[in-house]
Amino acid sequence: MRLLSCLALVLTSAVLPSQDFDFKGVPADYAIVFATASSRGLKISDSPEAKAFKARMEKAIAGLDPSAKDNKEMQEAIKLATGIDLESPDNRLAGGVTLGAAGQMSGGLIVRTRHDSKKLSAHAIAKKVSTVQAGATQGWNGQELLASLSDELAKVAKDFPTTATAPGAPASEPIGVFDLDDNTLVIAQPKEAVRIIALLKGQGASYALSPALRPQVNATGRPYAVFAMNAAKLPATPELTDSGFQGAVFAMGENNSDQVMKISAYFTTKEKAAPMAMQAQSMLAMAPMMLSGDPTKPETAEDKAMKALAAEFLAGIQPVEAAGNQVTLTAKWETLKLFGMIEKIVAIGATKAKSAPQPAKK
Repeated sequence: MRLLSCLALVLTSAVLPSQDFDFKGVPADYAIVFATASSRGLKISDSPEAKAFKARMEKAIAGLDPSAKDNKEMQEAIKLATGIDLESPDNRLAGGVTLGAAGQMSGGLIVRTRHDSKKLSAHAIAKKVSTVQAGATQGWNGQELLASLSDELAKVAKDFPTTATAPGAPASEPIGVFDLDDNTLVIAQPKEAVRIIALLKGQGASYALSPALRPQVNATGRPYAVFAMNAAKLPATPELTDSGFQGAVFAMGENNSDQVMKISAYFTTKEKAAPMAMQAQSMLAMAPMMLSGDPTKPETAEDKAMKALAAEFLAGIQPVEAAGNQVTLTAKWETLKLFGMIEKIVAIGATKAKSAPQPAKK
């Protein structure tokens, strides 16, 4: 729960969203890529309503998880040690992963955020954080650096999974944090960081969003987050080849007072796309029936609340569109209503937590 609450804080503070995505530095051979951009002026994250919503959510989460009360202190500790303001609307991310045939994964994250490089270095040295090397660029051991920022983050760092290696194999490289300048941090294992840093210096071609994907991204209004997958760069399997799947894009954007989501999948032919379109539409058609519940059991107040909430969410999802070799799902929710739905979910969770049996006190 502590790890989840801290990740939620970072996501709502730094990842929440723009009109343009900066993929410079992201290797072009990544199978999956993502990016966010500045959230300035967006109702979802940079408005009085968004700030009031965030305050209410922080209070509600603190009531569910006592460790969440340390989030403000954690933000201050991060700012004191690095100069990073997690709530800045100008924070942006870009990155991705590549997948090997044996299931191995590698990738990296580029964090574009204003920070104080001298302060960060002084903090890491004072806390005796181990160094890592990516070619000529020195960085800091990411797990150790995270643990050094605050007591709460030290607990989070212990929860991080480690990469398993076969018996007798060399230990996996630690993830490093490489401070390139006062606006750019690269988070990756050293070998991958070398590639990313070279691309950031203009040595080679970085990933570029395909023109074929642009219409769906732009159709969200003012796009602020994008996720794209290229099937040609996934490990080849007979099932993947037979499906005709070429790739997909997920985009979120803001159009006036609405939050708009687009998910599009692309196939080699119209015939290959048809089964996906039928499956997706069938699932949407069945969703209301699934909400009806078990007629042989009495419906509780919680059941009614969840049913109403699910119906409100589903009301924003539009019928599946099939056009040629492309299948698209579009959803649209009014921003304030979306805030309300999220708050209702937390409220239901709080009610459930209070009614759950409490562990016996020793």
